Amino acid sequence: MALQSLNAFLVALRMMESGGDYQAVNTLNFLGAYQFGEAALIDLGYVRRDGDPYDNNYAGGWTGKHGVDSAKEFLASRTVQDRAAEAWVKLMWHYIEAENLDRHAWTEVGGRELAPSGMLAASHLLGTYALEEYIRTDGRADLRDPYGMPISNYIARMADVDVPFGPKEPRKTLSTSGRNDS
Repeated sequence: MALQSLNAFLVALRMMESGGDYQAVNTLNFLGAYQFGEAALIDLGYVRRDGDPYDNNYAGGWTGKHGVDSAKEFLASRTVQDRAAEAWVKLMWHYIEAENLDRHAWTEVGGRELAPSGMLAASHLLGTYALEEYIRTDGRADLRDPYGMPISNYIARMADVDVPFGPKEPRKTLSTSGRNDS
């Protein structure tokens, strides 16, 4: 079940990020099906740190992890991109826990229930700092990526995708009397 739900999340994420195109490179030089930037690829061990990990020029060079020595090789390998994405969402959930944001799972923020999958997607889009701002301001700080995509969009669109992270959804009761009154 855990692997199946993680795979479903990754399919949904890559469809949102690139329409599933493993060769995609956007105008800001984010790479592949999951649109990885330099900072994420540094965190994952694929790229060496350079002077600015956010400029996406990959000037620190590639480490050779999983046999990848260039952006071209990274883009050519679905397997490597999928492995990187699996490691990335695990790392993102670790960052969410490190910031104690996981305690907000299944609470309502800005009129939306925060599912762990939505929290992960939001963190992928803009990082845990943006997710933290969204939670802290009850959704009023609906930060956007450089293309104008609001974090709330990722929270909402990915809310129904199960992930093997975070607390499970609390059981809903039918009514306060314990019976279905409909």
